[in-house]
Amino acid sequence: VRHEAILGATVTTLSFLVFQLFDLQDSISAQATTILVLFPMHWNGALTYARKRAMGTLIGVMFGLSVQLLLYDWYDALWLIVPLFWIGVMLFARLHVLEASGAGVGFGALTTLGILFGQYLSPTQDLVYSGLYRLSSTLVAIIAAMMVCYIVHKALNQFVATRFGS
Repeated sequence: VRHEAILGATVTTLSFLVFQLFDLQDSISAQATTILVLFPMHWNGALTYARKRAMGTLIGVMFGLSVQLLLYDWYDALWLIVPLFWIGVMLFARLHVLEASGAGVGFGALTTLGILFGQYLSPTQDLVYSGLYRLSSTLVAIIAAMMVCYIVHKALNQFVATRFGS
């Protein structure tokens, strides 16, 4: 229990410090991801979840950009966006239910789709910049969090009292 608690507390605190010091307020999804990947409470579980989260974000962004490309100049027409958004939600919800593993690829895609269409899409702004920014910030946050998680995991295993599994 010591290993997991110290690992989670260290990575979460470092994530918070980085996002506060560099004033990354527009990357709240990336910061949330750095915390969500720690839910399994061990290195192998965090790595598995990080892969699922990255894949879900990638799929959600690609779907959003595909809708943007399909609609092109008509992305400001709500009556065209809603059916495509609904199709995406149904596909990703089905994937989420079929995974039956909590927050996996389907959940990551659903949350990405919800944020892209709910927060960033407006009649005066397209999804391209927002989608690519979300994808890149989330992937960078996942990679950085996994690097810190691995370093802390290895450091904690150097001491008998904090060794994983003991």
